[in-house]
Amino acid sequence: MAFRLPGKLLPLFGLAAAVVIFLALTAAYFDYTIDDTYISLRYARNVAAGSGFVFDEAVPPVEGYTNFLWITCEAALFALAVPGDVVTWVKLIGVLWGVGVLAAAYLVGREAYGAGAGAFAALFLAGTGNFAFWAVGGLETMQYVCLILFALLFTINAGRSFALAAAAGTAWALAALARPEGLVLAVVTLAFGVAASPRGRQRYRYLSAGAVLAVGYGAYFVWRYHFFDTFLPNTYYARAGISPATFLARVRGVLPFLIYAAPPAVFAMWRGRKGINKKAGLVWVAAATSLILAFAARREWMPGFRYELPFAAFLWITAAGAFAAFMRPRSKVVTAVVTVLVLLYMFIPGVFLFKETSYAVRLDRAHVALGKWLRRAAPPGSSLATWDMGAVPYFSELPVVYDVNPEGLLSRETTRRGYNPAYFVARRPSFFILYSSRAYGIAAPRGNWAWRYYRSAAFNRAYVYLFTFSFREDYHLRVYVAKGVELSPSDVAEGAALAGLSRNFSR
Repeated sequence: MAFRLPGKLLPLFGLAAAVVIFLALTAAYFDYTIDDTYISLRYARNVAAGSGFVFDEAVPPVEGYTNFLWITCEAALFALAVPGDVVTWVKLIGVLWGVGVLAAAYLVGREAYGAGAGAFAALFLAGTGNFAFWAVGGLETMQYVCLILFALLFTINAGRSFALAAAAGTAWALAALARPEGLVLAVVTLAFGVAASPRGRQRYRYLSAGAVLAVGYGAYFVWRYHFFDTFLPNTYYARAGISPATFLARVRGVLPFLIYAAPPAVFAMWRGRKGINKKAGLVWVAAATSLILAFAARREWMPGFRYELPFAAFLWITAAGAFAAFMRPRSKVVTAVVTVLVLLYMFIPGVFLFKETSYAVRLDRAHVALGKWLRRAAPPGSSLATWDMGAVPYFSELPVVYDVNPEGLLSRETTRRGYNPAYFVARRPSFFILYSSRAYGIAAPRGNWAWRYYRSAAFNRAYVYLFTFSFREDYHLRVYVAKGVELSPSDVAEGAALAGLSRNFSR
């Protein structure tokens, strides 16, 4: 007799299949780690050491991050002294958050569109390789997506009881601690909940969710203002000011994703054009708001459309609702075949992400190797000036690191007074790392920030060139040491050898 799964268990089977697909993809992408991971880890290490949320222990605190909750979780890893490589633990935590994303998508889809939609929502997200890619990338993406999905789930049900309303407000507060844009998303979504609710208890419950959010995030805001002495993060000052040119550049960069997302969006709008209810309306409001917020970033240099994934999560849920309604009259065989075809379409961007895992190899042989060399060779009390603020500062463990990137993400001097290379040269850091597009000799476009140091008489009087580490054929890190800083011949020879190994691009 043929085995048949009970109809009520089919959605759970779909969720289980989604988890299996997701875990398989995270295993395939597991080697990928973005350099910015180490910015958060340096903050987390200092938090665990009792220095607070500071990048440098010897300078005033700078809020050069946008993932407070993620850093807090990482700080717990340092405080617990977990065995092995802390980055591996960070990746595993990201995978757990990713599984939470699938569970949340299932629950939101089931609540808004029915159990079948929940299963399809989980499958669609799992089949989109970008989610698995950023589950192991080392940043807070999956944590944020998981929190906003659960926050939306509680928001959908907030009108039922004050307990669920309190849960919604709490979840939105946590989402706002995971990413600042979570606060905007929370306000817009809860405001829609208030507007769409009849007067009386339902509306008061949504208002109470907003009150819980205000109290929770307000307490955090008071702390961060007291600690950093600024109303907004330094990242805002570094990246504010979107011009028409930068906006168009951002549109061009994200255009492939928008083209890819267009068919599911059109299908979802076509199927849901009639009789949209409040629950589905909340999902659509969250999707539209997330898309707009994605354009708040001036540029997106990381692969995998990380800023668009919150929007994709909401959109895929709406598409799953439309897909479940469309396939309901069809046979199980037809449904299974069409579902596989849709999953293959969803995975198209993920195909191009496999090659990005080589990024971690390049990062290890250049930035990580250079940082570890500095930790061994730098005399006590040394300082560093560099523009890649991830792996090199983290592994160097130097107490003072100046951010000479003109964006000034980790430099209040740059964001408040403008970029001035003379300021950083006058600080006389022990080591200087500058960009060049050529491994041998200096090559930087005229007007480029690095060119200003190469042309500076003060810099050339104060610093001596050591060697060049190579990240890729057109991206190199020229290392300089201040005159008077004593390095042993063996340390210099070791650094030169490591620099030579970094140019083995065939690995």
